[in-house]
Amino acid sequence: MKVFRLLAAVFLIWGVASSCEKNKDIQFVRVAGISMDELGMSKSIVRMTLAYYNPNNYRLQLKDANFDLFFDDTQVGHSLQDTTISIPARDTFYFPVKLEVNMANVFKNALSAFANKEVTIKATGNCKVGKAGIFLPFPIKCETKQALNFF
Repeated sequence: MKVFRLLAAVFLIWGVASSCEKNKDIQFVRVAGISMDELGMSKSIVRMTLAYYNPNNYRLQLKDANFDLFFDDTQVGHSLQDTTISIPARDTFYFPVKLEVNMANVFKNALSAFANKEVTIKATGNCKVGKAGIFLPFPIKCETKQALNFF
């Protein structure tokens, strides 16, 4: 009986230790779509769909995303998402974003954007990622260069 208890304890400890694999970071893939909801001189509402990849072997949930958007290091917008998104295991998922854009900062960068033909889009902030009701803070950091084809 003591041998059975010892083997059960060893297998239990081994199972718990092997399940504590370090989480891999969710990876930004691309901006999948952009559309304008409201267009104003001081503030506009833009809807974007961001594609991310989950390299982990298990499903996750994302909630309470809060981030700022930058064009060429100038803050142009802010987004606050309070919805929960289900993230599939080892698959790409799409994150819908409603972004409030400060048009004054966009107009400041318009001349340099026309001259460079390319703009650096960067998002920084944080969200909560978890599973089984346990959520941990996760930083949002993504950056991409976008060609501007006006003509």
